Formats: sequence, structure tokens, C-alpha cells
Amino acid sequence: MLSQTVVGWLLVAAAVLTFGVGIAMRVVIGRNRRSAAVARIVRGFRETRVARVLFGPIGNDALDDGELDAMILMPAIIIACGLCLVAVFLLGYGVLT
Repeated sequence: MLSQTVVGWLLVAAAVLTFGVGIAMRVVIGRNRRSAAVARIVRGFRETRVARVLFGPIGNDALDDGELDAMILMPAIIIACGLCLVAVFLLGYGVLT
């Protein structure tokens, strides 16, 4: 059985991993945005109904820096912050009890 402290540290590790993967994906896609495969995948995903609901309408181009940041980087940061917040709560609760 896992204690709250162990789960808290696992959540911190998951937050760091999520943040790192988000940054790495943004860098890789940003550098290779002019390749046909990356452009096709990003534009194809961005034109789906789910992406339009989550990210709103496309401003200029799906491969624009602002669009890539809103589509990749910001969700990774938000998820990592949420994981950190839960981890801090669990670790703090473990210290208090």
C-alpha cells in the first residue's frame, strides 16, 4: 500500500515529466513545422471538432507560434501545475499528521 508521501512524490515526478514532455514536444514541432508530415498532423488535428471546442477557432495558421503554444505548451503547464498542487497538498498533509 502506498502512503500519501509516496504518492505526493510520484505526483511531483509526474508533474516534472509532463512539463518536460510538453516543452520537448513544442520544441520538436516548432523546429520541424515546415516538414510535410508535421504540418499535416498538426493541421489535421487542429481542424477536428474536438480541437475547435478545446482551443477555439484557428486565428491565422495552425503552425503559428501562438497557436502551437496554446495547443501544446499551455495544456502541459496547466496539467503540471495541477499535479504539483495536489502533490504539495499530499506532502503537506503528511507533514501535519
